[in-house]
Amino acid sequence: MIKLYELAGKNGVIFSPYCWRIRMALSFKGVNFECEEVAFTDIKNISKGLFKTVPVISDNNNAINDSYDIAVYLDKTYPDTPLLFPNEDSKQTFRFIEAWSNSLHSDIAQIAIFDIYKKLQDKDKAYFRKSREALFSMPLEDVQESKSAEATSSLLKKLLVLEKYLTRARFVGGLNPTYADFIIFGSLKWLLQTSEPFSHHELPEKTREWYVELSNRYSAPSS
Repeated sequence: MIKLYELAGKNGVIFSPYCWRIRMALSFKGVNFECEEVAFTDIKNISKGLFKTVPVISDNNNAINDSYDIAVYLDKTYPDTPLLFPNEDSKQTFRFIEAWSNSLHSDIAQIAIFDIYKKLQDKDKAYFRKSREALFSMPLEDVQESKSAEATSSLLKKLLVLEKYLTRARFVGGLNPTYADFIIFGSLKWLLQTSEPFSHHELPEKTREWYVELSNRYSAPSS
């Protein structure tokens, strides 16, 4: 059975966009897996300190890090399950989608950075505050208070690209979900798992329908 190490806050809140990509991918492929919750400060204990970030999966004595590399590994290792990448060419196309989806993260961080902090395990809070305040050059509370409205507007404008596409396709992958869908889903799940004021009802209509359908299909924990 595959073990998925994923970032967790208090009360089992799973909020990393990259971990959600792989949780969704594993559910989509229908392979057996179990999840192990990991705090920021405990990542160093995975695989004898081999990795600095999650997700990490352990499978048949193989330890793989980086969400995209894990997705590629899953298709290669489990080719008889539904494919995350429909063909070889899609791997490069999905890299572009990954870059676009990652562009949402700066907005999401400004919308929810203090909410994220409040949902962390206590042992992670000092590390998170120090590292993120160094990045923003201001207290986390001030980031969210002063930048959230503008960041929300920016995020919703970027999502109009997805909204327009979904008026003509059920999924980003077309008729069926692909890893491209899970890339974008993970980014939005991060926001919706952590932000206290922002809910899925604020998403554009087709994007909201797409998000809810994917969530209903694949986001339930495996164990």
